[in-house]
Amino acid sequence: MGYSQEELDSFLSCEKQITQPPRKEMLQEHGHRRNDMKLESSDGMTRFSAFMRINEKFPENFSIGLHYIPEDGSGPVCLIRCNGPHQESSDDEALLDHSESSHHYGHHIHRGKADNIEEGRIPERGAEPTSSYASYQGALKFFLKQCNVKDWTRYFPNLDQGELFDIEMIK
Repeated sequence: MGYSQEELDSFLSCEKQITQPPRKEMLQEHGHRRNDMKLESSDGMTRFSAFMRINEKFPENFSIGLHYIPEDGSGPVCLIRCNGPHQESSDDEALLDHSESSHHYGHHIHRGKADNIEEGRIPERGAEPTSSYASYQGALKFFLKQCNVKDWTRYFPNLDQGELFDIEMIK
């Protein structure tokens, strides 16, 4: 099924509530720590799943994302993925404007795009560098706000305390 960019943006921005909370402790699996949660729109009409992953050897290499779950069973659609620095893939390398040749090139965000879906590519192909966060904790707080998750402090109480040099507090 095709989606308009307006639909994808509305899925991302609609008010959501957590229906299946994340575990208190992340699971260790295949070289990373992981956690998941289920969400739905506040009107109960739209379902989502969120994932959180942190590489065990390189904790700066993380990924936090939100999938829209279509009712027709056609499979999840990634709406946003917030990443820390990691080794580039050929898609990321071509689409990120970065000046360093290092494979750890910086924090970045992948956003679901209707054009990618229409062209048969993964929705979140391509990435944009970001200065909106500089750590996993900062990225998780940014993600929860970007996805309009209500009452997130109930499940992530430590995120609301702020960090030394919290980017949002400095701005």
